[in-house]
Amino acid sequence: MAFLRRSEKRSKEGRESGIALFMVVASMTILALIVTEFTYIAQVNSRMAFDSLDQVKAHYLAKSGLKLSLIRIRAYQNLKALAKSAGGEAGSSMIPKGLLEKIWSFPFFYPIPLDVPGLAPSEKDQIQEFTKNAAIDGRFSALIESESSKYNLNSILAPFAVAASPTPTGTATPPGTVTGPGTAGPGTASPTPLPSFNPVEAQKSLAGYITQILNNRMEADEDFSAEYRDLKVDEFVDNLISWADATHERRSAPNSSFQPKGGPFYSLSELRMIDPMDDGLYEVLAPHFTVSAVPGLNVNTVKDTTLKAYFPQMTDEEVKEFFKFRDSTEQDNSFKNEDAFYTYIKSNVAAFRGSDREIEALKEEFKRRNIRIVTEETHFRVTVQATVNQATRLLQADVMVVPPKTPASTPQGSGIPPQEQVAAPPTDSGLRITSMRIL
Repeated sequence: MAFLRRSEKRSKEGRESGIALFMVVASMTILALIVTEFTYIAQVNSRMAFDSLDQVKAHYLAKSGLKLSLIRIRAYQNLKALAKSAGGEAGSSMIPKGLLEKIWSFPFFYPIPLDVPGLAPSEKDQIQEFTKNAAIDGRFSALIESESSKYNLNSILAPFAVAASPTPTGTATPPGTVTGPGTAGPGTASPTPLPSFNPVEAQKSLAGYITQILNNRMEADEDFSAEYRDLKVDEFVDNLISWADATHERRSAPNSSFQPKGGPFYSLSELRMIDPMDDGLYEVLAPHFTVSAVPGLNVNTVKDTTLKAYFPQMTDEEVKEFFKFRDSTEQDNSFKNEDAFYTYIKSNVAAFRGSDREIEALKEEFKRRNIRIVTEETHFRVTVQATVNQATRLLQADVMVVPPKTPASTPQGSGIPPQEQVAAPPTDSGLRITSMRIL
């Protein structure tokens, strides 16, 4: 009996020891899970905090890129006005045309690349020293584009059509004046004013422009032609006009899946909402359109596809010769006014060569289509992409050049003591940001 009692006692002690061991193991496991979860949450919160900081850094780095771009545009305007005030060959030789245009047109990258051809070793050292002292986290690229070289999608709407009040033809503005939309450059004739807005002609102009762009692409790209040979351009244009104009009566049968907005375009991305737009069509059309209220077509910044869309009479060889002449690095062949451009067309394009009647007919056609020819760039699109670690911000801003405001100050001889006189405020920059978005 004593033996049985001792066996039962040992068995009971063994069971109690097993329970205690299980409880210890279970407690350690729970503690390990708690510590692991706590560590994971701490790491996630730390990562989120650093990501948020990177997002803020990228945001303000993009804004810094915009401010730098505004300085470049302003510098371009000032130097151009300075060159024009000198006049003639002296002004042209003072600042070479190629260098002047690159002030705003050349893409800017930070950190400044060191593999640029022509950089001397000393210049590379200076760039490296500047980058080191700047202590700026991340990198960004800034691109400035001419908006007047594109077609305004909202030009089919009366409130957004080109409506300028230029100075009388042949009237020169004071030297050094930075001009805005609807005015001519210093010492140059202003563009011809437009007739009253005609919605039918505006819609025809848009349809003809889109048709010409697509035809040019189909002629140059067989794959594009094969993919979109069945595209109904008239139906697409009808949908596009319906999207922007609530009063437009659609000619094609309404598609239940396409609901027009009935308002002006606020962004080019709205093109993707128009049936039957897809990525292929968007990539072809988007570079040639803008939603900014540009004053007209700038023939000094226009690209080849847009030029052919406006002037389908020009052959491929004539288009090449046009850009070879305009963009010459040996001399300044930029068009100083509208008449200079038409003189070139009359002399170098076979369809208009030597014919005043054909040139006049072209001008009348442009008037009906609400198209102006301008030679001064006043509207720019600034695109800045900033990256800090894994955070990225894309900033797009539309910038317009406007006449600077005259600073107000206390007039002389007012009798006000010097200590009470009001100092003139800083001079207006002459630039206006009409729209901006950060993605």
